[in-house]
Amino acid sequence: MASSLTPLEPAAPRLGRGERLRAAAAARALDLLERMPEQRALALGAGLGRAWARIGGPRTQVARVNLRIAFPSWSEAQREAVLVRALENIGRSLVEFARLARIGPAGLRERVRFEGLEHYEAARRASPRGGLIALTGHFGSWELLVAAAVAYGLPVVPVHRARDSALLDVLIQRYREAGGGEFLPRGAAAFSVLRALRKGRTVAVAYDLDCPREEGVFVPFFGRLACTRDGPVRIAMSTGALVLPVFLHRQPDGRSHVARVYPALPLVPEGDDLDAAIRENARRMTAVIEAEIVRAPDHWNWIHRRWKTQPPGEPKPPDYS
Repeated sequence: MASSLTPLEPAAPRLGRGERLRAAAAARALDLLERMPEQRALALGAGLGRAWARIGGPRTQVARVNLRIAFPSWSEAQREAVLVRALENIGRSLVEFARLARIGPAGLRERVRFEGLEHYEAARRASPRGGLIALTGHFGSWELLVAAAVAYGLPVVPVHRARDSALLDVLIQRYREAGGGEFLPRGAAAFSVLRALRKGRTVAVAYDLDCPREEGVFVPFFGRLACTRDGPVRIAMSTGALVLPVFLHRQPDGRSHVARVYPALPLVPEGDDLDAAIRENARRMTAVIEAEIVRAPDHWNWIHRRWKTQPPGEPKPPDYS
């Protein structure tokens, strides 16, 4: 698969040299992982994850802070073991992302098994026009989840969060589209999501990221307030689209996966206090993600600064630079 960045070449003079070098390095790395034999590439990804933890690579200190917040009763050794396994998972997931086109739909159906599709079918029948919101997070091999759903013929389309680097964004989108995915840009997410729901599609939302105060509400996440986007809640409440939790679990062989689909999450209606209803529903959606992380803590993306945005007057966690 080509990794040329030619679509952005006309804009190249406006881009910094550092950005172009980072994008070129990322393109080269993804290309190498895509071309390597699969087992060798997966082993390399896991090895890079272990090395990342042991040498104290970028965001490892953030991950250790997060793990102390989430599991204060654990020993440092327990938390460190989870960190190593979580970074191994990220390394393997990067390999799988690079190889989406090579794996192909048949390969995705062979290595990803869905459990609970009866909940999906029941929710589609009960939801207006069949449109659903698939609630997930940066959990397991999250890029593989969308590609696998498409390979199974499910009408899933995720919301895409643009990155700071335009070149990296184009590169990542190219690999995603090679896996058969179609993505809704977050900048125009409300309109795009509403249109997709009207067409009976399932909009996948990774609901585990920090956001600016003006774009979210504060709800508990592992006992500490975390700023959480209210847009998906508002859309679910206004359209009546059911919210269906879905998470991808890597199996012990390191290669195969199980996508677990849970029953639709009950949300509270608007009532007399819209703001209170939004906070309660955001809390419920966040609690589902927390519960899944507790089931498999080495599957979550601990390097994300989930508690970066705090209520006024509250300090963010230490070492969140």
